[in-house]
Amino acid sequence: MTVFYASIFLIISALLTGLAQQPLHLGWLSWFSLVPVLFILNRLESLKDFVKAGFIWGVTYSFTVIFWLAMNIGTTPLIGLISMLAAVLYASLNCTIICLIMGMLKSRYSQIWFWFLPFVWTTIEYIRNMDLQTGGPWTALANTQLDFLTLVQNAEVTGIYGITFWLILLNVSIFNWIDSPFPEYLFAAVSIFILPWLTGILLTPLPSSDNGNNLDIAVVQPNIHLSQKWKPGGARANIESLLTLSQPAIKQETDVIIWPESATSSYILQGNQNNLKWIQSKLGNSKLLSGIPYYTGNKHNRMFYNSAVLISADSVSKPYNKLMLVPMAEHIPLSGFFPSLKKLNLGQANFTHGKDYKIFNVDNTHIAAMICFESTIPSLSAEFVRLGAQVLVYVVNDGWYEHPPEPQQHAKQAIYRAVENRRPVVRCANTGISMIIEPSGNITQQLPLNSEGVMSGTIIPSNRATFYTQYGDIFAQLSGLISVILILGIFIRKK
Repeated sequence: MTVFYASIFLIISALLTGLAQQPLHLGWLSWFSLVPVLFILNRLESLKDFVKAGFIWGVTYSFTVIFWLAMNIGTTPLIGLISMLAAVLYASLNCTIICLIMGMLKSRYSQIWFWFLPFVWTTIEYIRNMDLQTGGPWTALANTQLDFLTLVQNAEVTGIYGITFWLILLNVSIFNWIDSPFPEYLFAAVSIFILPWLTGILLTPLPSSDNGNNLDIAVVQPNIHLSQKWKPGGARANIESLLTLSQPAIKQETDVIIWPESATSSYILQGNQNNLKWIQSKLGNSKLLSGIPYYTGNKHNRMFYNSAVLISADSVSKPYNKLMLVPMAEHIPLSGFFPSLKKLNLGQANFTHGKDYKIFNVDNTHIAAMICFESTIPSLSAEFVRLGAQVLVYVVNDGWYEHPPEPQQHAKQAIYRAVENRRPVVRCANTGISMIIEPSGNITQQLPLNSEGVMSGTIIPSNRATFYTQYGDIFAQLSGLISVILILGIFIRKK
């Protein structure tokens, strides 16, 4: 196969896999989209060619998944384009490193090398996802399967990395059967495909029954455009819109009303507290969980936070300050070590990382309220659950992206957080997509993108401790251990 045709097949494979990530209900493409890559790698010999193949596939896949970074309306088109290209190149290192390692393994295990790909891919994805400078698990292969709720149930045990492992193993088994079309290989491929659906059925929880500690909630999606949200003097109009939407729930004495990330667009806890008093005067017997901007320190040593707070008619909780900030959007990476970096103005905010895992108490129900990007990080939600959270709430503002696919990609990842920890999940987004999700991952209600509305419902807090909550990403870590042993085997042989 010539270099030209090999590149074409690599690009087609990456495009198909990338399309599986988009909100087009094409997740099934990833069940076989990597097979062409395996045929190409099977023909390569030099490590240089393996690296080239990985780079071509990685760049194409990453561009297909996160091209929307260039459409950020919060910055200039040029900076948006540059940030997108930089992110694509950086994210493409995943597949480049994977292919480099597979080239090394092929030189040692020439007949069975491809069976090691699920371990290597899962390991590299896990390691790279811990680097939040690349957006964490946003491009993880497991995200292609969020339309298949039965399959997703396995995340209760393995987390998202078990789903990634299965996808790669399925592609490998199909490649093995096509390359050597024996009946036993076909049986193996079919068995690998069926197994997680069977275990998913067994893991699917029964509908929760009334435990006497239900929580009535109202999720407010104001759909306030960014030009209005941060307009000088516009905070009062924003709060008035939110209060108007909340009034029916307040009259019904709903337990907790939820507003999205930075909903107030003003520092209601500092300085002039007229807006805070105004909000409190309208709450009645309801409590409000809202995203707010917040700061500490004096004028010359001030630290700003992206925060969430619980407000009632006569009290205000200590805020939760966002722990995981979005790189290049909410802070400049490494600016904590090099303060001069904060002077860079690329259209980003300069927030400070929070330090405390704050859990809010609403009528003896423990709620973790995380902010936006934090919903994509499995380990963060699991830690909150280990600390006692019975309900997971994500307050979000995806208003920087007015069109698909970013809002859909972001929203659906919350399904995994519900399944991993078997907790009800409430997602409240400024412009959408707001959702109420059962511990099974089933979306019971949602508000569409770019619309105004309120969702009311009753959720049942959970105290269940899942395998994933207790042991985290042990599946990915075991894959990493196996990968290290395989790689060490190469050097042992050379000696």
